[in-house]
Amino acid sequence: MNNIGDRIKQKRKELGLTQIELSAKLNISDRAVSKWEQGEGTPNLSIIPDIAEVLGVSLDYLLLGNDEEQ
Repeated sequence: MNNIGDRIKQKRKELGLTQIELSAKLNISDRAVSKWEQGEGTPNLSIIPDIAEVLGVSLDYLLLGNDEEQ
């Protein structure tokens, strides 16, 4: 996986979450999630820890693609 959007999409799908469900957990629009996953934008740094927590991954994995163990 090349970018943060790819990693978000993969983990979201592994967890069986829709973009709408993920966006609800993060209190953001589903359009934002869609943009990240399509590579049209990246999450604001302030929300990245919340994304990692919801997806059950480390910040290192989310940001860099390194080991996904927390």
